[in-house]
Amino acid sequence: MSKNLYGSLYMTLSMFGYASSDAFIKYIGLILPLSEILFLRGILAVFLLLILTYLRNELFVSVDKNQIKFLILRVIGDVGCTIFFLTALINMKLANATAVLQCLPLALAFSASVFLKEDVGWRRWSAIVFGFFGVLIIIKPTSTEFNYFSLMALIAVCFIVLRDLSTRKLHESIPSTFVSLITALSVTITGLLFLPFQTWVKPSFEIMGSLSATAILLILGVLFNIISMRTGEVSFIAPFRYSIIIFAILYGIIFYNEFPDKLMILGSIMLVSAGLYTLYREQIKKEL
Repeated sequence: MSKNLYGSLYMTLSMFGYASSDAFIKYIGLILPLSEILFLRGILAVFLLLILTYLRNELFVSVDKNQIKFLILRVIGDVGCTIFFLTALINMKLANATAVLQCLPLALAFSASVFLKEDVGWRRWSAIVFGFFGVLIIIKPTSTEFNYFSLMALIAVCFIVLRDLSTRKLHESIPSTFVSLITALSVTITGLLFLPFQTWVKPSFEIMGSLSATAILLILGVLFNIISMRTGEVSFIAPFRYSIIIFAILYGIIFYNEFPDKLMILGSIMLVSAGLYTLYREQIKKEL
């Protein structure tokens, strides 16, 4: 197999890990409050990342003063997107919440143009507008199905943009495992801080097993994502990110009896098409 095929396989496995973790979280969210989920899942995630970071000898890292602000912004972005997306995920159809997140490439292109002053031509601007209409079709703002949880999914995208733009500003000398550990620790502490404001529910062994599965699947998703980005050509691998929609639809149908309607499918196709075109134009720009 070529590097591109390996990279696409790793990206697909990454999306499988993310979608599987989300499917578990949606189930657990029907039983446990969000703060408890973040805290208990975070303990295991931090423990596993701590071991991984130690084994890679990346536990103690010297961070330049100029880089601290970007690390803080990345943490804020990750904590914010976790809270808002999981809240939306628990209260929305699994596939719909996942599909809304797929406007991320478009949101990144828009934000890079506005905040980083990157050149975005009229073709990519057209793709951004087209993809935005795809989002509107998915969340159906004029229908009775629309609620503020749909807006929470969109707010989560804003926080992901903050996270990813901050990540781009981090120096390569700061290891990915170290950044992941700091982020996981921050999310866990956030869950702990919100615990007094929500009723504690004693988790069963089944729920603890499910929480353990979400932590492992989430870490696998992160690791396979990193590996995929370092294997083969990004322009070939990145489109396989959209496989998460397929996994989310299947999980929604099998476990939650959530069948996608025509508008959700149409909106997803518009989003994926706009995202793929944005990636294509970005590759063309690099080659010029």
